[in-house]
Amino acid sequence: MSKGVTGTYPTRILALTTNPADGASTRFRVLQWQPYLEEAGFSLQVEPFYPRAASRVLYREGKLTVKLAHFVAAAIRRLRILKSLSRSADLLLIHREAFPFGWRVLFSRLLSFDGPVIYDYDDAMFLPQRLERRILARLERVDTPATVMARSDLVLAGNSFLADYARKHSSQVITLPTCIDTSKFRPRVRSRPSKSCVIGWIGSHTTAKYLRRCLPMLQQVAAEHQFELYVVGSPERLSSDSVKIKQENWSLEREVEDFQGCDIGIYPLSDDEWSLGKCGFKAIQFMACGVPVVAAAVGVNRDILNDGVNGFLASTEDEWKQKLGYLIADPALRKRLGEAGRQTVEQRYSLTANAPRLIAALNEVRDRVRGKS
Repeated sequence: MSKGVTGTYPTRILALTTNPADGASTRFRVLQWQPYLEEAGFSLQVEPFYPRAASRVLYREGKLTVKLAHFVAAAIRRLRILKSLSRSADLLLIHREAFPFGWRVLFSRLLSFDGPVIYDYDDAMFLPQRLERRILARLERVDTPATVMARSDLVLAGNSFLADYARKHSSQVITLPTCIDTSKFRPRVRSRPSKSCVIGWIGSHTTAKYLRRCLPMLQQVAAEHQFELYVVGSPERLSSDSVKIKQENWSLEREVEDFQGCDIGIYPLSDDEWSLGKCGFKAIQFMACGVPVVAAAVGVNRDILNDGVNGFLASTEDEWKQKLGYLIADPALRKRLGEAGRQTVEQRYSLTANAPRLIAALNEVRDRVRGKS
């Protein structure tokens, strides 16, 4: 139907996401591409499975009846959208968990769509342990990503581990990192008043467990170096006799400011398959803001960070303590690694660096599927 950039109307992309704009994955892997897509002759309509009101309660304890009501309403809304696919979209983008419980009914609608289908993901959705995260997730099927990949004309994978899995099910796979707008995420203009060094951890309810495991190590660092720990997004309040901790709830309006307000960023993970599926995005956000990072030497972090050049990698508790100590004690080192990290993001993980790759992939899959039909 669409004539694309050379025609009179754009190629219509319908993006089915799980969460609305306040979900980081939806925001950074789908929504922020909109101006680039429009410039290239595409239009983007994003339809989240859960509305914003639902996303506020889904990840909290309790309120099972409310969660179930949101889920049923969301499933009905998603089915209604899929019924009109052929009239409302030229290209369908499925992001992450777009087919929860009842996906077989929804998948039958997907099979009848004759336009290009693209699947995009940035976590190891195919691993069983993801289903332990929340009660509604247990209604989902582990094999859903593989089934959707097999139907898709293109898979966009957030890192090489995810791309390797996708290639078992799809012949058309591109590794597209989770990118960042470097005009928005940038170093703070003015230096923060020199008080104690601020070590920042910014995450969510699903990653707070990694921070909790770090607390004994940070207490040991505090025995030798003075710093303040700034925590954003942890659902539980942390306390320590030896570490001064400031905590805030996550806020979209304060997101960039939180990263900019840190002198050092930490990105701890476990060394397991689930962490191999992570795309290192919190490290990228710190680096974009010129904040040096100490990150677990796991998975894609090894690709993002060149140890001692644009940040630090740590595999053991002693390495964490040593490298945090280096950064706390040496402002010049923080500045050097922060500037190198910023340069890395600009060259490899920015929107401007990756937009041409995404646009070329979308044009190719559109023209390829159109040629077949």
